[in-house]
Formats: sequence, structure tokens, C-alpha cells
Amino acid sequence: MTKTIFSPAQLDWIRNKLTIAVIHGGDKAQTKGFIFENLSPRSTKTYEAVAHDIANALRESGFQSVTVLAEDIHLAETLRREQVDLVITNSGGLQGFDSMCHLPSTLEMLGVPYVGHSPMTAGLLDNKHLFKHEIKAAGLPTAPFITVGIDEDFASESNQRALDEIAERFPQGFVVKPVSGRASIHVYPVFERSELASTVEKVRQASNNIVMIEPFLGGREFVVAVAGEYIFKQGQLTLSDQPLAFSITERVLGADEPIFTSMDVKPITQDRLIAVSEQPLRDQLANIGQKIYRQLGLQTLVRVDVRMDSEGNLYVLETNPKPDLKRPEGDKVSLVCHDLQREGMSYTDLIQSLVFNRLSFLKAKRPMALAHCLNEQFDQIGDV
Repeated sequence: MTKTIFSPAQLDWIRNKLTIAVIHGGDKAQTKGFIFENLSPRSTKTYEAVAHDIANALRESGFQSVTVLAEDIHLAETLRREQVDLVITNSGGLQGFDSMCHLPSTLEMLGVPYVGHSPMTAGLLDNKHLFKHEIKAAGLPTAPFITVGIDEDFASESNQRALDEIAERFPQGFVVKPVSGRASIHVYPVFERSELASTVEKVRQASNNIVMIEPFLGGREFVVAVAGEYIFKQGQLTLSDQPLAFSITERVLGADEPIFTSMDVKPITQDRLIAVSEQPLRDQLANIGQKIYRQLGLQTLVRVDVRMDSEGNLYVLETNPKPDLKRPEGDKVSLVCHDLQREGMSYTDLIQSLVFNRLSFLKAKRPMALAHCLNEQFDQIGDV
């Protein structure tokens, strides 16, 4: 099916007619938001402040009906009552396992279209070991790793043999992390193999989930944000022939930081980030990000984290399914917004790009999903 671009009049229709809800994670401290408390391998954060940043950006861009809601037991009824046409997902879930999947699964069941990953894709991206299996099979560069399950014996012969093989190729040490998590919480570099067992147990107890061990890579660390082919900037919606790779950035590591520190511990500020200016390296990082975007059939924003080994080889660490979309303010900035100006885009341009990209895909490929809002009257709007 031929890809088309919404006309300026159609963009105005969308801004004027659609009721949009930006949904953040529910507050687990509010016990009326669920029936029974459940384990949560992913550390809790509501992202409510960022949801308001997104909503305000839409309002500033001319969207007339924008609300902010929490992902909790009341969500379905609120969406029905408010007659929400489109949801922007900005939630890591309320509680439970594979919580990144819960909101898109609910929206799929309710029939409410959304800007976000499908349930299966969200789960794949949020489970680092499954993601690494996927991209390895596709020939993308990622370092070897092992996983230690809830009831698995870390000291088993097979685990130790695999660690021997990793250590032979990458002798600088290891990194222990939960397979599902956020902001580098419970991620530990380990430089003495004798400390691996206790570190694995510490992460396992903290996450109640599978633990991953991969080699410590001693080189530079980078991120690349990747979004769709439909790009809104300077007042116009355009269509590219490839996903948009942007904010290609080096994360500056302090003398006491073998890995990038959690944003919950140390805020991400401009002095911790450097836009990559070496063109061959920019091209290489962009290519990796775009290949991941295409390979996994993504339709909305991700952030790919990449690190070099001591010899300068690049390896994909993970792909974040819900990168921080905090609005830049003073010295504080989100990774995906760090170098937006290079693309000639503002924060509001980025948010509109995410909305229009998703609506363009759904209109072309799954028109039934938008039949309630982008109807025949919308189709008949000309370029006025």
C-alpha cells in the first residue's frame, strides 16, 4: 500500500477533533488502584511528570482535547466515559511481571488505538535476554551473555563454562543486571569473579526475576534514538525513506563511573552528554539503530544503548522501549532530546511526530482502528 502524508487541513482536523489521553503508570501506594498487591520486578516509577510534559506539548501545538490518566483499575471506564480516541503510552506498568505489556494489552482488548509498542514487542524489548537473542539471530552486534533463573544454580558446570568463554574474550570483568528494569537500577560491574555469585544473588533478591551476566566493555558508551519515517518539523509533515535516527550521543563517564549511573542517583545533565560529531561513527550508530527498528517491526520511539569494547568494536547493550521524554529544562535534559536541534526539531515537533507517525501507520495498514475518528469526512478534507 502506498504511503501517504496527511494534508495540512487533515493535521488541523486531528488537532481539533481527536480526544487524546497520555497515560502514565499508576501509583502502587494507592491501594484502590488494584485488587491485590503483586510482585514487581521492575522498580516502580509513575512517569506522571513526563506525561504532563507530553500533554502540554500537544496543547501548545494546537491539540484541543488532551488529558492525562493513570494506568490502574479505573482506566477502562475512564477511557469509555471520556470517549478517548487515541492514547499515548507513557507507562512502565502499575505492578506485576512483564508490566510494560499491560497497558498496550489493555488497549488492544478495549479497541483503543495508541502511540506505543504492541504488547509482544514491549515485552521483548523490556526483557533484555530475549531482545539480545533476537538481534543476535539477525546478525546485529551484541556481546555474549548468560542468564541465571530464579531456581537455577549459578555454580553449575554449564554456567561456569560459559563464563570462562566470556572471560577469555573479554577479560576486563562482568556486568550483572536484571533482565527487566529501568535507569540502570540494580546493575553492577563486577571485576573479581569471586564476587559474581553474591552479586547475582543480590540482583535476584531485588528483582524476583532472571538475572543476566554479560562482559564489561571498557570503551565509550553511546545512545541513538530512533523513531518513525513520518517527521513533523518547521510546521510540515514529511516522509523519509528510513526511520529517523537522532540525538546520537556519547554518555560521558566520570572517573568513578565504570558504567553510566542511574538517573535516579545522578540527574542527566548537559555536561554528561556529548553529541557524536565523527561522521563515520554517527553513520555506524544510526545504521545499528535503524536496523533494530526495522528488524523488530517497531512503530514508535526507542533508544538504543551501545558500548565499545577496549578495541573500539561496537556492541548493542539494550533497546529501551520507553525512553525518557522529559521536556528539556535548563541544564537537565533527556537522552532522546539532547541533540534534537541538529534535526531542526523542537520538543513539540518530536511529540507531534510520534502522534502523526502512528496515525499514518494505522490509517494505511489498520484503518479499522481509526474508523471512529478518522472517518469519511476526514478522508474528504482537501489541502486547504
